Amino acid sequence: MLAMLALLRTFSWQDLRHHPWRSAAAVAAVMLGVALAFAVHVINASALDEFSQAVRAVNGQPDLELRAMQGSLPEALYERLATDPQVARASPLLELAAVAQADTAAGANDQSPRTPIRVLGADALLLPTMAPALVPRPWDSADRFA
Repeated sequence: MLAMLALLRTFSWQDLRHHPWRSAAAVAAVMLGVALAFAVHVINASALDEFSQAVRAVNGQPDLELRAMQGSLPEALYERLATDPQVARASPLLELAAVAQADTAAGANDQSPRTPIRVLGADALLLPTMAPALVPRPWDSADRFA
């Protein structure tokens, strides 16, 4: 440690005394470089956050979800949340897992494969504002007045 201080005293302090503006410019350049790197990092993080929020909004993913540990949430809690002034939009969503199996001919002994499916239940009147990607849309060629 003492050897390092002796080297610092011998070389760095002499150079600093003889060329103070050069040393100040080097320190300023390092400070600007670190500040620029930090600014790029902050801008990149902000852009990624905004992009992920836009993707979540388009896909209908909420900013916050309330889930019960077991069973379901009481309906009174939804009413309390929906009327809270700090909540912009609230919509109940029921989700359950089920198994689908093809109906076989009567008396057939073979078992058809079971396919797990996910069933979602949503409020159809709130769905367009909450999750536009989940709203059903008719085909362009379909006659809407038929």
